[in-house]
Amino acid sequence: MNFSLKTKEILWFLLISLTIYALLILVFAWLYYNSKGIGFYIRPTNTLEEITFWKSVYFSVVTFHTIGFGDIYPITTEGRTIMIFQSFLSLFYYAIFSGFLVYLVIHRPNDIIITKCVYIRHRNDRWYLSIRLGNKGRTIIDLKGKFEAWTIRANTRIRLFTFAEEMADLEKTLYFDINLNDPANVRLRDILKKALAGELKIHMKYAFIGNNIRSGDQMAHAKYYETKDLRFGKLFRNIYSWDEQGRRTNFRWKNFERIDDLEEKIKKSF
Repeated sequence: MNFSLKTKEILWFLLISLTIYALLILVFAWLYYNSKGIGFYIRPTNTLEEITFWKSVYFSVVTFHTIGFGDIYPITTEGRTIMIFQSFLSLFYYAIFSGFLVYLVIHRPNDIIITKCVYIRHRNDRWYLSIRLGNKGRTIIDLKGKFEAWTIRANTRIRLFTFAEEMADLEKTLYFDINLNDPANVRLRDILKKALAGELKIHMKYAFIGNNIRSGDQMAHAKYYETKDLRFGKLFRNIYSWDEQGRRTNFRWKNFERIDDLEEKIKKSF
């Protein structure tokens, strides 16, 4: 049976959580049993009931879940101290367990992928600065992307260029393209030329924000790049095919970062 990466993470988390839970129950059961700190007086003889290890496990479970039936209770100061500590610890366990479980269910770091490099692409006699986005989960709508480039001088961050735009829905793959032939983006083209020539060290960040189409939850993602992450290319390789019903099929995510090489002669014309 094949599980998605997220499903595997959740299953591993549940397995680890259950293991920790069982260990806590058994450790406290052992403490109760060996300290002889719990018991139950049988009336009317007022004799103390014998506590077996299984009854200690039972009391440990009841205490951990703060149920408190009262059929077994602490009868010594040591028993009361252990019970207080276990009850206190159970609050943290529940909070951590619930928090991480919710995080794993709604968090999508492995669903969203962004190219490791920023690509200077030549297509249809135009130059583009491109970043490819991939989505292995639910569609993201109301998408807004932003690209920033800056440098550091005298321990001060100097912004060189900013570009933001509203984007189409991110279903499976999408491109964030900045047209470097556009007069409004000439400054960015000059910055990239200097960076490639080693005259300027730049830092870049691409970030987007959008909404999960099913839950409506807002999500954001960001990735940082350096000058060394600039690459030339032409067309990105396809990561899927279309079937006769117009649906995406035969996904090849290994092609996500692959791009056709650009001829040296064209690179020099940049």
